[in-house]
Amino acid sequence: MRITPLLALVLPALLLGAPSALAAAVPCDEVDGIRSICGLAAPEDLVPAPNGRDLIFGQMAEPGGLWLLDTRDDSVHALLPAGPVLAPEELWGDEGCDQPTSWLGAHGLDLRQRADGRWQLLVVNHTERESVEFFELLDADTGRPRAVWRGCAVAPEEGNLNDVIGLADGSLLVTHMAHRRWPLWSAVQAAFGRDTGFVYRWRPRSGFVPVPGTGGAHPNGILLAPDEQSFYLNVYFGGSVRRHAVDSGALLAEVAVEKPDNASWANDGSLLVASHQANLWQLFRSLQQDHGAPSLLPFTVVAIDPATMVARPLLQLEGPPMGAGTVALQRGNDLYIGSYVGDRIIRLPMPGAASE
Repeated sequence: MRITPLLALVLPALLLGAPSALAAAVPCDEVDGIRSICGLAAPEDLVPAPNGRDLIFGQMAEPGGLWLLDTRDDSVHALLPAGPVLAPEELWGDEGCDQPTSWLGAHGLDLRQRADGRWQLLVVNHTERESVEFFELLDADTGRPRAVWRGCAVAPEEGNLNDVIGLADGSLLVTHMAHRRWPLWSAVQAAFGRDTGFVYRWRPRSGFVPVPGTGGAHPNGILLAPDEQSFYLNVYFGGSVRRHAVDSGALLAEVAVEKPDNASWANDGSLLVASHQANLWQLFRSLQQDHGAPSLLPFTVVAIDPATMVARPLLQLEGPPMGAGTVALQRGNDLYIGSYVGDRIIRLPMPGAASE
């Protein structure tokens, strides 16, 4: 990357930030009631399976793929069995996308039922192509689910995707963080408040089209409201969680949250958002670390009341057994947290949850 005069001024300031809590050998032992599920590779996002028991997660680092976490015993199982590729007329994505990638570098996930009752799993993929991959989840309500590949939507040339949600009409919304060719420079610009990305809406006939009103400094997580009339957008370097109208993209509400990553729905209806407390230099160093150990960068899980958009800290963690949490998902009385880097998911009692 070419060092511009502005970047030459900015980088020293970044280098002089707080000491980086980089990866170190961290045993897979329980720490203060927090259990680790280890042997993974950057499990960045989590969604609940329809059977009420399993969690689905992807891995951004090799070997990648989609996996199930059985919450009864924390065992991990492959979600993608080997199988034939379906005929083009059975696929759900772009015309012409008729072959899966050799392996899946999975980022954001979304699971919803299609109009015909079938379960659709959407996966942002960075391996071999920048895309949203479509899967059908079979045996979803009983037993151990399995996934069948059903096509993809290939991002525009500049697309740098992060998280995705499916809509009832078969379209999808996906966040575009910044131009794919200049990730470091775009992140520096975003850190200084410049809008670098937006939300795309993809439809089978028209492809990817930017949604008006969704520009922001490094858009990250996205989550659909229960009534499907609005969505929540986490603007990472913009330091805010925003609610936008699905149809128009109009901004409906906003709350300040430091570096918000992914979001999920808690059992009580609140919005759970993972929030990072690290400077830009620490974040870039953690992205380049080996996945054999977790990052220990501090993070917070914030609970947001969707009616009032008031945010409150629910949980703050720094150090072992894991930092840099990207998603917090409640299952029963437990909270599961993944990360964009490292070898584990952590599990801990949900703060404030009544014991069964």
